[in-house]
Amino acid sequence: MQLLVNPTSYQNAQLLITKKVHRIFVGTKEFSVRNSCLLTIEEIGELVKNKNQTEIIILVNKLFFEFELEKLEQYILAISKLNIDGIMYADYAVNQILFENNLNHIHQIYNPDTLVTNYEQFPFYLQNNIHEVSLARELTGTNIVKCIENKKEMKVQVQVGGYGLMLQSRWELISNFSRFYHIDENLQNRKLFLKEPNRKHPFIIYEDSINRETYMFTAYNLFLLKSLTEIKNIDCIRIDSFLHNEEWTNEIVDIFLEAIAKLENNETLTNEFIQTSCDKLKKYDEIQSAGFFYISKEDLIYLPHSDKDDKLEWNNG
Repeated sequence: MQLLVNPTSYQNAQLLITKKVHRIFVGTKEFSVRNSCLLTIEEIGELVKNKNQTEIIILVNKLFFEFELEKLEQYILAISKLNIDGIMYADYAVNQILFENNLNHIHQIYNPDTLVTNYEQFPFYLQNNIHEVSLARELTGTNIVKCIENKKEMKVQVQVGGYGLMLQSRWELISNFSRFYHIDENLQNRKLFLKEPNRKHPFIIYEDSINRETYMFTAYNLFLLKSLTEIKNIDCIRIDSFLHNEEWTNEIVDIFLEAIAKLENNETLTNEFIQTSCDKLKKYDEIQSAGFFYISKEDLIYLPHSDKDDKLEWNNG
């Protein structure tokens, strides 16, 4: 089991290398979104030169328009000349560019956030030279275990820390809202909260001024420490530090590195260790959750069905 972490800065990336984190992922502002560590190509090159045993993954997770593809290709060709250890992306255009430029030696990680939901998809990805995927956060623990047991040549990763993405829009939703209601305050690049009356906790909403996009996240942090014992055969676990500070990142990294070491030594993750780890993160006033991991079909609520549900009524009045 390897740990993949998004640093909060170039300096934090250097610190994580000294901590012997297995893998870190960084990116650049024009091609990477929801990324706490945006670097220049020159900085990525310097990081690669001093990576020691840590793998450097480049995050290229923006969804691209047609007119952006030429620039994307130039960027991929530039970073391919560095000794990077892989590219993590969401748009299949990246896969096509790598294929057309005969860059099949670059390790590809497909992370579309919500689309990888079962192991029946793996043969298709492998045929397209994708040898690692990130499972959707909406999967239950049972489904994640099934994917691990049936992954064969595929490498599988899941997010175990950080906020969970719920919505991505290529519209400036907050700015449009502000203009409509004549709000003069600049609300871009800020961690804002949106609360529905029937929900206990608010969502986090964030507008990126660089890419002119809007994202919505869970108000709670994913914290799947307790679940590691059940998925100990997974290839990689990921911590997303977006909207978090360096202190939180270092704290949670230390927790998961210790947990991985315990599992490798066949030690048990005791309730005391798990509770102590949870308490360490409470000082950040964050709500912690295992997401969908422990949800079973018995937890689902089914709405009553009637014949009327199958009928559409059109009112021309």
